[in-house]
Amino acid sequence: MPALFSKSTLLTLSLLSPLAHAAEQAQSAFYLTLYSVPGVPRTDDPYTWSTAGGRQLIKGLTNEEGRAFVKPAEGEENYVLETVSMRWNMAVPAKCWQGEPAALQKCAQLMQSASRYDIEQDAAKLLLKKTQAQLQVKAEAYAVAARANQDELAWLGRLPAAWSMDDYGMRLLGLVDRIQGQISKDIKAGGADVRQFVCRAPASYGSLPQQAAVDAWSATARQSQLERGGPAWDALVAAAAKGNWMARTELYYALAGRNVSELSYLEQYRIVQLMEWLHKQQIGALYSLLNIGYAAVDYGAGKGGQDQVYAYAAMRGSYADQYSVGTRLQTDADPALAQAGDKMVACAKAARPDLR
Repeated sequence: MPALFSKSTLLTLSLLSPLAHAAEQAQSAFYLTLYSVPGVPRTDDPYTWSTAGGRQLIKGLTNEEGRAFVKPAEGEENYVLETVSMRWNMAVPAKCWQGEPAALQKCAQLMQSASRYDIEQDAAKLLLKKTQAQLQVKAEAYAVAARANQDELAWLGRLPAAWSMDDYGMRLLGLVDRIQGQISKDIKAGGADVRQFVCRAPASYGSLPQQAAVDAWSATARQSQLERGGPAWDALVAAAAKGNWMARTELYYALAGRNVSELSYLEQYRIVQLMEWLHKQQIGALYSLLNIGYAAVDYGAGKGGQDQVYAYAAMRGSYADQYSVGTRLQTDADPALAQAGDKMVACAKAARPDLR
């Protein structure tokens, strides 16, 4: 019988004539026997028998004799036997399944074998190589964009000549640390006491040129917003370029809402610029979106129940947070908190009729 596996392999596989009882033959007349070491069958070992294309034919456990039952698939000659620790690629021509099962051992040929560890390591190396190639493409595209500085958000300022994921991470962490420090300090000083809430119109937080573009964008379907294109998007960008703080907030939402791996280096840098501008203007919506992760809120007198960051953002003009925090407060047993909730909801709806 030709050797199918290297002697150095911990699992030795051999093809044997069927001596199985009737129940085993009902599954298949053919089987392979797995050994932990020569002469010692590997029992109760999970295995799969599949075509090389990935179509699983049998899934089970080896029996007390170490047998893994196998069967043919019409039109297939290449198969894979896989256990928790090993994988064997085998060529089994159709003629091997025609006669007695004992003939299988003369026909089957081992094409390749590998441990699961080796397979996973190879996959990890391939993924790393692919990732590095993708990052190189991003870096080259960014260099071209930086020299031109003609993207739709070029009004945010010049781009550095080079940019990387590491640069993005360091710049972002530095900014988040500053924001977190401010929020912590302000909350300790009572900055999240919603009973002190005073409604302010959007214009009191900053300039609102071409506000109709923001209203149109807010009324746009969510799926259309994710696509980031078309007349509504172009108008929003134009309003943001004029300094409209609500438009710039929406731009930040649109960009930062995507997975960082999907962002180009150019988009990463523009996100940081938008964040820095929003923080400089103390726009509350930025703080809730970061979701820095403070624990249960104390609304100024030991009253818990809401997240401090969301309450903090609501107190600083985040109308979405005013609506969500206010809605929950409306049912609070404390009359002062319930009244604050009513004020927040009314204020949010007046500024953002689209909120619901």
